[in-house]
Order: sequence, then C-alpha cells, then structure tokens
Amino acid sequence: MSRLLFASLSLGLALTLGGCAATPMDGNISASTQPTPTPDQALAPSAPPAELIEVDPAAYSDGFDWFSFKVGDGPTWCTITPMEDRVLCEQNEAAAQYQPVPPPAECEGSYGYQVQLWANTPEIGEIAEFACASGQFQDPTAALVLPSGSKITVGSITCFVEEITARCDNQSGQWIALGPAVWSINS
Repeated sequence: MSRLLFASLSLGLALTLGGCAATPMDGNISASTQPTPTPDQALAPSAPPAELIEVDPAAYSDGFDWFSFKVGDGPTWCTITPMEDRVLCEQNEAAAQYQPVPPPAECEGSYGYQVQLWANTPEIGEIAEFACASGQFQDPTAALVLPSGSKITVGSITCFVEEITARCDNQSGQWIALGPAVWSINS
C-alpha cells in the first residue's frame, strides 16, 4: 500500500510541477531572433592613442606560445594565440555590467562573455565574434597585468588597455573591445 501511495504522490507532484513550467507564448521565438542589447559604445576605447607604451610580449608568454594578460585592474583578460593568429578576450559572467547577449540557437554554453578576433577570415565563423563557451579559454591567475596606456603586439594582433577595458586590432582594421561595462565588435 505504501508503494502505491508513494507512486501516486510522485505522479501528482510531477504533474503539478510540470504545469508550472514556463513556455514561450509564441513557439517560434528563438534566442537568435532576439535583439542584441548593445552597451553605450562611447565606453569602448576609440582608436589607439598615439602614445602607448609597447611591452615585450615575451614577458606575457605562458610558455606554450600563448600570450595572456589581465586588463588593467579589471576583471577581463585576453589571450593571443599566434599559431591561430587570433585573440580571445573574456571575463566571468558575474563581472559583466552590460545586458546579457542572447545566444544563437546552437549555443548551449555561456555566451557574451568571450569575444574573439582573427587576423584573417576563419574557415568557420566571423572574423570578429562572440564565442560560445563551456568554460574559460585560459586561466588568468598566472597572467601579468597589461597596465592602462600599454600595448602588446603578437603576430598580426595588437591589443591595448584603456583603464579596465581592452581593445584588440588586426592589421585589416577590424577590432574587438571588452570590459565589464562594454563590449564592441567592429568587423
């Protein structure tokens, strides 16, 4: 008798909770059709200032031909991977002060907290875009700080820091920026 009672209660609870599940009013709405909230682009670093201090990239090497740096005193960090000729800047989701970026339908990971720039158009994806991530690309704990007013160049990628926001450019004029209050993609 107790098994029957337990099964009945379990079924009733499942049906009750299942009825509380939220469903979209229009089943055709997907994340990829939602408008992307864009932060105030005045917060993104404009063209690099003429007077930036060039750092020695070797100091920022992780020993495996990747070059990582923390962005000033902020929560953002970037990794330049010269073999791929790209840079990826990222931050923890909790650090982002901008509105969440809706992920594309095929992204089941975190989205809007990693932005990448390639030196040349990649085989898959865009030259500058958000990355769908299942975790951190690079652990920033051992990375050195790239101070505000400094720049680093590795291969075809140059990055500079303005306060707590990084901007990285390729030689074709495309660029990305990421900081706690702003992201920007110029492709």
